[in-house]
Amino acid sequence: MKITILPVLAAGTMLLGGCAAGLGGGGLFGDILGGNVRNDKDRFERAAANACGREASRYGRVAISEVRQTSREIVRVDGRVQTRDRYERRFSCIFRSDGRIVDFRID
Repeated sequence: MKITILPVLAAGTMLLGGCAAGLGGGGLFGDILGGNVRNDKDRFERAAANACGREASRYGRVAISEVRQTSREIVRVDGRVQTRDRYERRFSCIFRSDGRIVDFRID
């Protein structure tokens, strides 16, 4: 029985290419096999910025200066609020992965 090696090599190359794409966080097989870690992080940071921005907007007009993930479950958001009496105050906000603000401080 004669076995053709070319189809086996082609299939192996596609599978290995998919695994490599998964390590990089993208590609056709990357999203299926490994997930896109960067998009998850972006969504988490965006959710934190939105929630903390809403909380800060109770005090006035908001300008967010920094959003950074400090651990797997925590994002810290820093920014400024221009209050209704024209004073500018700084705020910091800690947002947890369960969707809750666990600390909000305004100076």
